[in-house]
Amino acid sequence: MNIEAIVQDSKSGAAYDISELITNAVWETTMTNQPGKLTFSYIDDTKVTINEGSPISFKVDGKEVFFGYVFKRGKKKDEKIPITAYDQMRYLKNKDTKVLSGLTATQVFTKLCKEYQLTHKVVDNINYIVPPKPHDGKTLFEIIQYGIDQTLINTGNWFMIRDNFGILEFVNINSLKTDLFIGDESLLIDFDYESSIDDDSYNQVQLIKENKDANIRERYIVKDSSTIKQWGLLQYFEKMDENANAAQIQARAEMILKLKNRVTKKLKLAALGDLRVFAGTGIVLGISDLEKEGIAANQYFMVTQCSRSFSNDLHTMQLEVQVSI
Repeated sequence: MNIEAIVQDSKSGAAYDISELITNAVWETTMTNQPGKLTFSYIDDTKVTINEGSPISFKVDGKEVFFGYVFKRGKKKDEKIPITAYDQMRYLKNKDTKVLSGLTATQVFTKLCKEYQLTHKVVDNINYIVPPKPHDGKTLFEIIQYGIDQTLINTGNWFMIRDNFGILEFVNINSLKTDLFIGDESLLIDFDYESSIDDDSYNQVQLIKENKDANIRERYIVKDSSTIKQWGLLQYFEKMDENANAAQIQARAEMILKLKNRVTKKLKLAALGDLRVFAGTGIVLGISDLEKEGIAANQYFMVTQCSRSFSNDLHTMQLEVQVSI
């Protein structure tokens, strides 16, 4: 395993190859509102100076893995200097106030990236117009995520933002499926399985709309009696915009029930590393011990979190996955 790490000091502009100085490195990605993170330590060298804001490029066996910026640095007695760098997603933590209307989630993403001078690319487009909403003091990620969530609920199309070696990408989850197989005889080291109706499972959806003209509250309810009998009543509740019509509200309620009327299934995996995997990637699993849980071999799962370690010429990864919808 060949690691290449190049950093350019933000103050002097000098570039340093610290590949041979790194003692360990961990790269983490997640589908939550967090940027990709690279942490590592390097052996102190008086010729190397790294300040906050320094861009860093990290490659493994010639493959582009991470491009980001140093946000934290330190010093330890053992003469190792710990570094924490984040990719461009970190700048989506900036807060702003926006009132956006008549835009798709793609257009919201593009608009904010341009305003904040972030390198970006639309890999997959979507034409659905996001319902207008004022965003007061929200992070850029929250503003973009609102459009992504509304698009998923109303169209069934699931998008995400990822940093691909210094380029923020707006991409459909389905575009990230791979043919990588992890299982009993392939890469798998260990696993921990959980099924749940506690986190994000609902079998009844109630949407309400205030009708000020008639001075009444209109209710729209859809449900699945079979899972209510099985699990008990788990209700999703939301207040709709006054301008939404009955057909729109009914369609939204049915889509929410379709998305959330299910058992969530999560897996934690320890496996040998493969650089094709990051948060959002689709992988194929085949674990015989899970077949009695109804998880057949060769089924697609989506990686929701990925932490990988590069140490002592060994590349391993810790994954959290859930069944892809």
